[in-house]
Amino acid sequence: MAEPPFCSDTGWACDPVWEATGNETIARVIGWLSEKPLQIAGILALAYLANRLLRSMIARTGRRMAENADRLGGYMPDGLRTREVDGRAVARAATMSTITRSMATAVVDVVAAAWILAVLGVSLAAIVASAGVLGVALGFGAQNLVRDVLAGWFILVEDRYGVGDTIDAGAPAVGTVERVTLRSTRLRDINGTVWHVANGEILRVGNKSQSWSRAVVDVAVTPDADLERAREILGEVGERMLLDEAWSGLVTSSPNVLGVQRIDPLGITLRVVIDTAPGEQFPVEREYRLRVLQAFDAAGISLSAPYAGGPAAAAWPGGPGGPGSPGGTGGTGTGDAGPSSST
Repeated sequence: MAEPPFCSDTGWACDPVWEATGNETIARVIGWLSEKPLQIAGILALAYLANRLLRSMIARTGRRMAENADRLGGYMPDGLRTREVDGRAVARAATMSTITRSMATAVVDVVAAAWILAVLGVSLAAIVASAGVLGVALGFGAQNLVRDVLAGWFILVEDRYGVGDTIDAGAPAVGTVERVTLRSTRLRDINGTVWHVANGEILRVGNKSQSWSRAVVDVAVTPDADLERAREILGEVGERMLLDEAWSGLVTSSPNVLGVQRIDPLGITLRVVIDTAPGEQFPVEREYRLRVLQAFDAAGISLSAPYAGGPAAAAWPGGPGGPGSPGGTGGTGTGDAGPSSST
């Protein structure tokens, strides 16, 4: 049977439906549906299935990453592979999995949209040419955005820092990370100020709470003090903190009394370092310093008395120009200055 004239401008299903039913209306409708709407529906269905498959594969990979989250590299001592560290790695794996799934969905959507446009008879060559010219124009204006997004991706992949970490992203942006996106990082400093830093602007970053932390405390005593006895007390105070149930979860090692850190006419500075759980060096420093003051007072060991601008002031917490005072640096001020100080 010859193809009826009304089927010449419809889809391929018009002729077989006319032969099967002899109904022109049904043949026209089915023919029209088979030409473009049915193809578009098939493309959408295929895109949906491809998206689900890709997201499922990425999610499965993310779960495997989470299961192997404790494999963080040989640089970290076995004693520091805590549940907190595992939880951080699990969160990082989940974040990367979510971002990758979103990227996969975007790629599938773009391909499906281009396919549908081709079905509708839109010239893809013209669209690509126009998009190329527009892309070049936007590229100059959005190059900083692209740089920030790429930097954010590598921050996540390389695990430079995460939410809850205390970082130094370049003064004065020093504090605790509250949010990390592909575009920017938000952190809050010790004064409560929120800093929004574009990821592309972070050329170097210091993480003060990744895997493990270290409390560093300098104690300045008078020149005539019994240094051996002072060293013994510093070690004993740290050991008691390690055995104290209230602090044993934060202090992860015995104190390491390094000895004399500095000598000047007004005093002698002794330095102690203690390994702590990630980000817990600041409260440990404050508690340790308080206990040292009490122990020295009981043992009759005097702390040095710095004067304004004097050399011993740098070793005196809270003294003029000292670490605990505004503008002070280093030494015992690490605890008083909170996350914004150096350790």
